[in-house]
Amino acid sequence: MLYKIYKFNYKCYLYYLNYRINNIKNINDITFIIKNICFFYKDANSDVIINILTDCFKKYPLKEEKMRSISILQQNYELTNGIEDYCCFILWLSIIYSINNNYSSIL
Repeated sequence: MLYKIYKFNYKCYLYYLNYRINNIKNINDITFIIKNICFFYKDANSDVIINILTDCFKKYPLKEEKMRSISILQQNYELTNGIEDYCCFILWLSIIYSINNNYSSIL
C-alpha cells in the first residue's frame, strides 16, 4: 500500500518536473529545478539527480526546440565553475543519457 502511494507521488513529481523543465527561460530556472530535487531527496548526489531527470525524460520526452534552448544555456555557462555550470551540466547530461537510452530501446 505504501509503495503505491510512493509510486503515485513519484509520478506526480515527475509531471511537476516536466512542467518546470518545459518552462525554463534562464539559468535560475535550472538551478531551481536541481535545488528542488535536492530538497525532496535529502541524500541526493549527482547519480540520484540524473536518475530522476532521466525518468522524467523517459516518461515525458522533450521537444527539439526545448533541447536546443537548454543546449544554448549549457554552452553559455560551460566552464564557469559555479553552481550554474553544475546545474546545466547535470541537466544536459541527463538529456543526453535519456536520448541514448530511448534510441537503444527503439532498436
